[in-house]
Amino acid sequence: MPKQKQQERKRLPRTRSKSKQGLEEVSVDDVIKQLLGLFDHLGVDAGKLAARVTHLKSRTIDPGRLYPHIASIGELLTSWHQDPNFLDASGNPLPLRMQGTKRSFSKLAKSSVPTIHPRLLLSELQRIGAVAKDSQDFIRVQMRSLPVYEDRRLAIQHTLTSLDSFVKTLRHNLNSPVSNSDQLFHRVARNGAFDIRDLPALKIRIRRQAQSFLESSDNWMARRRNVRKSNSSSKKAQVAIGVYLSVDQ
Repeated sequence: MPKQKQQERKRLPRTRSKSKQGLEEVSVDDVIKQLLGLFDHLGVDAGKLAARVTHLKSRTIDPGRLYPHIASIGELLTSWHQDPNFLDASGNPLPLRMQGTKRSFSKLAKSSVPTIHPRLLLSELQRIGAVAKDSQDFIRVQMRSLPVYEDRRLAIQHTLTSLDSFVKTLRHNLNSPVSNSDQLFHRVARNGAFDIRDLPALKIRIRRQAQSFLESSDNWMARRRNVRKSNSSSKKAQVAIGVYLSVDQ
């Protein structure tokens, strides 16, 4: 299920910025604009929300020290699990030295996240537990994806991006005929009388099955990206695949 910053003054300003890799940050204004557009399309009166927007003060979420773009960091972890240059004979991520002639963390970082200095990136990844150093100073990757909710700045950016993407998916599908192959995948399983005692088991089930599905999709996209690298002039798009669990008690 596809899912998916600077607030308002007198009118909604241009708030998106792009990294060198073309990935866009999402602002609070972007999400509000998407919501207002969706409500308007549905014929829902969103006057109170629109009026409130004009009273918000501009506030920038500073991503400077951490990650300008979550997706870029995700690409580093994907590369570490996918690029043959950083895998052992069994296909597992190799432990890396900070510097090296053939392979190193610096080489991996510069190819995946060129906007952040490798040592700064390493310290932040260590801080949130994504990587760790062993007694011989080898850097070992600890996880396949970023724990975005374990860091407030990452959580804010991830939440805004997810909201923006999800609303765009809804708008896209509302504007496309159901039979149209251009519709984006969006399915929901609902149960109005679910016993809350079964929630822990449901969360475990989703975590296991969804993680496998997401990793498979991530790997497929990474392989396709490598195949298409030679055609750098082709049109690009940001793609996000997500699974979420919503509980209303």
